[in-house]
Amino acid sequence: MRPPGVLLWLLAAALMLGGGHARAGGEIAVVMRTADDAHRETLAAIRDTLQTPLPGLQVNEIDISATAKARLAEASVIVSLGSHAAHVVADCQLSKPVIHSLLSESAWQSLPAHHYGAGRPSAILLDQPATRQVALLELALPDWRRVALLAGPQTGPTQRQLTTAAKAAQFEVREATVSSERELFPALQRVLREPAVLIVTPDSRIFNGYTVQNVLLTAYRHRSPVLGFSAAYVRAGALLGLYSTPAQIGQQTADMILRLLDGQSLPPTQVPQAFEVAVNTNVARSLGISLDSAQALTAALARQEAGGR
Repeated sequence: MRPPGVLLWLLAAALMLGGGHARAGGEIAVVMRTADDAHRETLAAIRDTLQTPLPGLQVNEIDISATAKARLAEASVIVSLGSHAAHVVADCQLSKPVIHSLLSESAWQSLPAHHYGAGRPSAILLDQPATRQVALLELALPDWRRVALLAGPQTGPTQRQLTTAAKAAQFEVREATVSSERELFPALQRVLREPAVLIVTPDSRIFNGYTVQNVLLTAYRHRSPVLGFSAAYVRAGALLGLYSTPAQIGQQTADMILRLLDGQSLPPTQVPQAFEVAVNTNVARSLGISLDSAQALTAALARQEAGGR
């Protein structure tokens, strides 16, 4: 059996010299906000992951403001980073394989349902699987058996998945639907009338920069910890965060590109594979909650998903 390094070299040679998919267009076009730090971190991970097996492959960044259908048509694969770039690329109605990355499920579902010559595009979402979120609560907060959920017009499916996963794990679920920001705080009062773990979902119509501080303060006043979807939420005052970094999403995006260049079809939409847990020790202390370290919780959750304990 050939060692893995030889197999990678052979793959690169076949693609670069033998008329494979990489040679057909010779370029991966990444549509993004070039001044956005998260987008640049994702792009760097894509390039680093592709560099070893395909050192000659071009990965070109294109700012959203400079996107043109004719320019994208020259690429073998088009990648969009973020929801704005996804809409820009979707509106081009390209016939090339398209991967939308670094966007929420609600943003993905809001994209226009155009017909694509290469089939429906795929996506790598930021939303953590509901079962993973519930598993983290069981690991980190085993004495808390009540969760609170809020859904907006675009988060119905996400809330249903969380509700199903939480009830399957024997959690009591308090939930409410919010159609505008004016309804947010009355809904919070209802679902937190008894202390519960508030799970924040990446629906910017409900949880955004204008509402985050009030959401966290309301939860704190009700002695209710918050599970957020980013490290920024934890820094702002959430007890826990479960998220994937831009670098992790970038590596997963590159893996999907490699499969495409190897002649495989676009896979279905993917949830994040790699993830991290963050902990706010100050909030834990204020709420009188004892927590394992972020590193320990990340490792335990990863072991559990891998089938170990």
